[in-house]
Amino acid sequence: MKIHILAILVFYPFLGWSQLDYPSYSQLSAQINGLVRQSGAGTAAIGKSYGGENIPIIKIQQSPKPRPTLLVVAGIDGKHPAGILSAVALAKNIMELPKDSLSMLLKDHSIWIVPMLNPDAYKRNVAAAVWLSGNARIIDNDRDGRLNEDPLEDLNKDGVISQMRVRSLGGKYIAHKEYAHYLVEADQQKGERGAYELYAEGMDKDKDGLFGEDGDGGVNINRNFTFNYPAFTAESGDYAASEPETRAIVDLIFDNPQIATVVHFGFGNNLSEPERFDQGRASDRIIGSWLANDATVSTYVSDLYAKATSGLGVAPKESIAGGHFSSAAYYHMGKYSFSTPVWWPSVVDSSAQADKGKNRQGADAFLQWANANNVAGAILPWTRVNHPDFPNQEVEVGGVVDVFRNNPPQKFLTTNNQAHVAFTLALLHSMPKLEFPQPVVTALGDDIFRVDLRIVNTGLMPTYPEIADKIKHVSKMKTVCELQKNQKFLSGKRLQLSTTLNAGKTQHFSWLIQGKGTIEITAGCPTGGESTIKVTL
Repeated sequence: MKIHILAILVFYPFLGWSQLDYPSYSQLSAQINGLVRQSGAGTAAIGKSYGGENIPIIKIQQSPKPRPTLLVVAGIDGKHPAGILSAVALAKNIMELPKDSLSMLLKDHSIWIVPMLNPDAYKRNVAAAVWLSGNARIIDNDRDGRLNEDPLEDLNKDGVISQMRVRSLGGKYIAHKEYAHYLVEADQQKGERGAYELYAEGMDKDKDGLFGEDGDGGVNINRNFTFNYPAFTAESGDYAASEPETRAIVDLIFDNPQIATVVHFGFGNNLSEPERFDQGRASDRIIGSWLANDATVSTYVSDLYAKATSGLGVAPKESIAGGHFSSAAYYHMGKYSFSTPVWWPSVVDSSAQADKGKNRQGADAFLQWANANNVAGAILPWTRVNHPDFPNQEVEVGGVVDVFRNNPPQKFLTTNNQAHVAFTLALLHSMPKLEFPQPVVTALGDDIFRVDLRIVNTGLMPTYPEIADKIKHVSKMKTVCELQKNQKFLSGKRLQLSTTLNAGKTQHFSWLIQGKGTIEITAGCPTGGESTIKVTL
């Protein structure tokens, strides 16, 4: 028997949207501001958006003294509001840990969360129930000299933007064999013939053959970063880092060298499958591959991620496109940088008789999830509309409401949020931690002393990525030995710089110093921890 997904009726406008049940901008801002106050972060914003909204930050730390920091960033692309709610849930869950556990967690590390880098998008989108990527800047996406002349349009007045199918002999799409309101590409190798062309719901007001390609939406911040910047493409901005939101997060990272690792809750996934080392691309003038040691760390972190998310089903492969925050954080800012969509549609059948043929991933995963969970409003019935651009063709509006593909109703986020809290805590525990045993002083006679210092990385990750040693802006491992006026070096240097210290490794320093008194040694690096040690000779 043919099964149909029962979706929202057009007689109930906005009902489908209400099922997503995301908070309003004012409600969300109140939640975030409450967490900011609870964390005692001090500065509540890292800057302002193009539209003048504060870009909030939640700093979970024991004191303002810099400690190696994990930075979590969400809400970059406006089409991914689920990442914002997950980042807020992460902050809430960490701050609700038992006092002793939280104190131990923050003894040597801090965690900062920027839950909504692009507040303009959320503010606009949640009010209009149309989810677009960019900030509040008005741009000319199709570069025809006109602004916002061809927006998406709610043709059947049901309160949401869905799909639009046009019956055509040369179409690429057919109805799914089991789900009448879901279109799939026709497989010619199986003798299937397409019956529909598929578009976003809208009109071609500027008569360029495209539908809804130039409306509200602004610059997509996740296409505006500096690595592999996609110049002259839609939503990428006039130039790399043209947007205040982009500069705000870049400035935050450069101004706070203690930020060791960055996690992005948003589009792109380099956690389910680790980054690979490519010798050719790594040797290019512009490096295009994670370096060998960094790829090893990526594999380790991916294993942490797999353990934490093992109950969520298979995550989708999502490539990281040009201008993406995560790429820029690694290649241009010298940070370990990971990206996850946090939630993905998955139907996990644990029964012994599970039909593996029907538990398909990829295109059908969303369809299976929406059907299995009766998600009202995710896939709509097709309704006939009169469309002036297709006067003699059958045009219908319905099908998939795109926002649901990556953003489920709030109740479906709970399990995924718990898994990502577990991953974040595991990652925080794995971050580098430098230990500084008391230096050994050996008297050699004639007021000459040998001072031996060991620095040990007791964490499970290097102090910073290998690529950071190729970037001038990253603080290297540094040891400074300060003498008094009556003392002098016989061997050894006052200042010594060295490369990253791998997990479990030890670095040795030695000085021959003539003259009694006190010396002061400052050693370490911001991403691994620093200490000042006084030694009496």
